[in-house]
Amino acid sequence: MSGARKFGLFVFGAILVVLFVGIAVAQGIGHPSVPSGDIAKVEDVPDGKGDISQAQYDRSFEQTWKRGGLQSAPKPGDAQYEQVKEAAINDLLDQAWLTGEADELGVTATDREIDGELATIKKDQFPTAAAFQKFLKTSGFTEDEVLDRVRLQVLSRKIQDKITSSVTDVPESDIKTFYESSKDSFTTPETRDIRLIVTDKKADAEKAVQELGDDPSDKEFAAVAKKFSVHASKSEGGKTVATEGAFPDPAGADIMKAETGVIGGPVEAGKQFYVFRVTKVTPEETKGLDEVRNQIKQQLLPTLQQQAMSDFVADYNSKWTSRTFCKSEYTVSRCDNYEGDGRLDSADPKCYKPGAGKDPDLSCPAPIALPKPMAPGGNASAGALLGQTQNQPQRPVQPADANPAPAGGAGGAGVDLSQLGAAAGQ
Repeated sequence: MSGARKFGLFVFGAILVVLFVGIAVAQGIGHPSVPSGDIAKVEDVPDGKGDISQAQYDRSFEQTWKRGGLQSAPKPGDAQYEQVKEAAINDLLDQAWLTGEADELGVTATDREIDGELATIKKDQFPTAAAFQKFLKTSGFTEDEVLDRVRLQVLSRKIQDKITSSVTDVPESDIKTFYESSKDSFTTPETRDIRLIVTDKKADAEKAVQELGDDPSDKEFAAVAKKFSVHASKSEGGKTVATEGAFPDPAGADIMKAETGVIGGPVEAGKQFYVFRVTKVTPEETKGLDEVRNQIKQQLLPTLQQQAMSDFVADYNSKWTSRTFCKSEYTVSRCDNYEGDGRLDSADPKCYKPGAGKDPDLSCPAPIALPKPMAPGGNASAGALLGQTQNQPQRPVQPADANPAPAGGAGGAGVDLSQLGAAAGQ
């Protein structure tokens, strides 16, 4: 298991908890103060869950480095310290943002739903009760904290369902445009039923033509095919179907333009000799728009639902970033008062010191910020669904790496559920 992917706990349906998309918004004025004893404040989150305390951060930091497979907590100045710190903060922001969004959308998770989800997770990922207990011990989570995470997973899935299910129809203009641009996919090409004899020698083909005569019966053609043909159709009396490109030219071209009932050949093609007769022509047919309307709707609807989700994600990020304020020493790109200095959060601070390029043991990013890797637990389909097509897959990273891929992003909320069982079995 890669070290970077170990930094999380639950995938949350691979949806809302990976919605952060680091966008720095530096306003610097009019920001509310963060209460004493807290590291961040997210406005408009019910039940005080937007007030993130120092104690919550300390707990999240511990859970993050444990889930990351580290042997001990990184210290300030360590290569992994800033990454664990950012992941821990993002984890807490994920929880606050998702809780706030669910409240605004009127989405709830019942105890029954949560218990059912947890039961499924345990069944899929933990072979025994002891394996689950071991996971709790090694990850630093209590059972109540796991239930909180499962609740968020249920909420995130229900929010996605709410957004996507709001799109139920496809505009007629989209249907017509798709039909006109994709007519080939609704077109059945011309086919020809034929009787065929293929020989390896021209002399055999000429003998076949001679024995067939001008108008052989099906029985007579079958007998000649059985005697001379090397084509698989000889067992079917020479019966087969021809389409454009089915046989090598010039034989294939001659078959597709031959008159019905006329013996053709022998025609040499591909070092073989073809004798044939067309018995039936089924013309090319293009289905009308009305015939394929429902099929087109089924094809286009998921795309429109994905677009709705992508639009929602953009609004979600912008809205909750504008409501998030962090103390200066805990600011990340999801805080409204974040001010970037041009340095990548994932980079080792040593990368920005003189002579960094000469250090063979130092792995530094390109001077231009490249697209961030997909958040831990993300996948290609999920990224596309959320409009995060700029994300790139993470490379495998081991805990011992000096500069693992960013542990931030979805923080503890975004690792594939399959890793829970793996973690417990270690």
